[in-house]
Amino acid sequence: MSLQVRIPGALAASSEVVRCAPYASDRDTQDGFAPAAVVTPKRLEDVQALVKWANDASVPIVPVSSTGPRRRGDTVPQAPGSVVADLSGLQRLIHADRRDKIAIIEPGVNFGMIDDLLRPHDLRAYRPLKPRAGKSVLTSYLDREPTLVPDMQWDISDPFGGTAMVLGNGDLCKTGGAAVEGTLEQQLKRGHRQLFAAGPAHIDLVRITQGAQGSLATMVWGAIYCEPIPTVEKSYFASADSLGTLVALARDLLNRRLCSSLFIVDAVQLAMLIGKSQDDLDRLSAELPAWTIFVSLAGYQHRPEQRVQWQNKDLVACAKTHGADLTEHLAGVSAETFAADLRLSEQGQYQDKFLGNHKELFFLQSFSNLETVVAAGSKGLKAGPLATRKVGTYIQPMVQGTFCHVAFTLPCSPEDTATGTPVDAQWREAVAACDAAGAFFSRPYGEWFDLAFRNAPNARRMMTAAKTILDPKGIMNPKRLPYEGAR
Repeated sequence: MSLQVRIPGALAASSEVVRCAPYASDRDTQDGFAPAAVVTPKRLEDVQALVKWANDASVPIVPVSSTGPRRRGDTVPQAPGSVVADLSGLQRLIHADRRDKIAIIEPGVNFGMIDDLLRPHDLRAYRPLKPRAGKSVLTSYLDREPTLVPDMQWDISDPFGGTAMVLGNGDLCKTGGAAVEGTLEQQLKRGHRQLFAAGPAHIDLVRITQGAQGSLATMVWGAIYCEPIPTVEKSYFASADSLGTLVALARDLLNRRLCSSLFIVDAVQLAMLIGKSQDDLDRLSAELPAWTIFVSLAGYQHRPEQRVQWQNKDLVACAKTHGADLTEHLAGVSAETFAADLRLSEQGQYQDKFLGNHKELFFLQSFSNLETVVAAGSKGLKAGPLATRKVGTYIQPMVQGTFCHVAFTLPCSPEDTATGTPVDAQWREAVAACDAAGAFFSRPYGEWFDLAFRNAPNARRMMTAAKTILDPKGIMNPKRLPYEGAR
C-alpha cells in the first residue's frame, strides 16, 4: 500500500516528484531527502489528524509554513519517507483588537500580507529586518528572529501571547492566555483575550518550542502583539566613525525609551539595504559613514505631536552628548523613505540581489562585550579569500536593550556557499573567532551548529526531556536537532 493511500482520506496529499522535489534542499542544505508526500491541511483539525496518523504509522512529519526560497535547512527532511505538512495555505486573520494591540493569525500568514490584513484595525506587525514576502510571521517569531522595535520587547518570547499547537504526540495544547475554558471562538465571544505567553500554571511551552525548528510541535494559530499605526512618525540617521560611539548612544536612547525602531549597521550593511545593484553596493560602501544608527520616533493616540516633539529634543541632545552626527539624509536617501522601505517585503531576500546568494553568521551578545566580539568577527572576515570582499554588520538590540543580535552578511555567488571552498573555510575560521571571543549561538544553524551544543553540554539533556514528553515517538522533524538518542 502506498504512503499516499495510507494518509487519511480527508487530507489533501501529493506524492508527485515535481511537487516533492523542491523540499529536498534549500539555499544552504543540499543533502536532504525528498519527502514521500506533501500534505496541505486546511484547518486545525486536519493538522491534528495528520500528526495522530503519523504517530500510528511511525512516519516523520516536517512542518513548513513559509513560501518561496528557503534557507538554513530547518525544513529540509533529514529522514527518508517523511511527509511535509505545508501549512502555508492557513492564512486567516482570526481576530484583531486595537485596544489590546493583539491579533490572532494562522501559520500561513506571511510578512507580505500581514500589514494589509491588520491595517483596517489600525495595527501593524513587528517586523525583523527586511523579511522576504513569503516568510511566515509565526515561524519568524518561533525562530526568535529579532524585530526592529526593542523598546516593545519585554521578554524573549515576545511578541507571542497565547497560542494553540499540536504536540508531537497528537494532542492539541493551548498555551498561555489561551489555556482557559472554551474554544477560541467561545473565548473571543465572551471578551477573553489571549494576552499572556506563559502558562498554563508554571509551564511555558511557547518558550520551549521557540528555536526547536519544528521538532516538538506545530503551531496552528498564535496571538501576537502588534504596534498601533503611529499618528506621527519621524526617522533619523545618527552616524560615527567608531562603533563604540553608537553603542553608547544606543544604550542611552534605550535607557530613556526614546525610540520606536532602532538598530546599528556598518556602511556595507546599509549599502545592502538601500542599494539595488552591485555597482550601488560598491559606491555606497565607500560613501556612507563607517557606522550608522537608524532610529524612529513615534506618536500614537494621545498627543502624538507633543510626544514626538519631546522625543526629538532628547534625541538631538543625546546625539550631541555622544558625538554622533544626526541627520535626516544619507547618500541621497531620506530616513523617512528608508523607514517606509523597511515595511516592504520583496519575494526574495534583499541580500541576494547583488550576487545571487549570501552567507550569514549570527549570534547574541551583551552590550558590554559587543565591540570585542564584533572586532573579532570582522578580523576573521577580512582575512584570506575574504580580504577584498564586502561583509556587512547588523546589530539589533533586543529585550529593552539588555542584549544584542549580531549578524555578519556576505553577498556571494551560489558557488561560494559550497562546503570546502576557500570562502567557506575562511567563514568557518571567523565563526571560531567569534566563539572564542564570547559569542552566544542561541540559534544553531550552519557552521556554528555544533558550537551551540558543545558550549552548552547540559542543553541536550534538557532538550531530550522536552522531546520525550512532547514527541515521544520522535516523528517531528527527526534528526534536525541532536537530541540524545534521537532517531
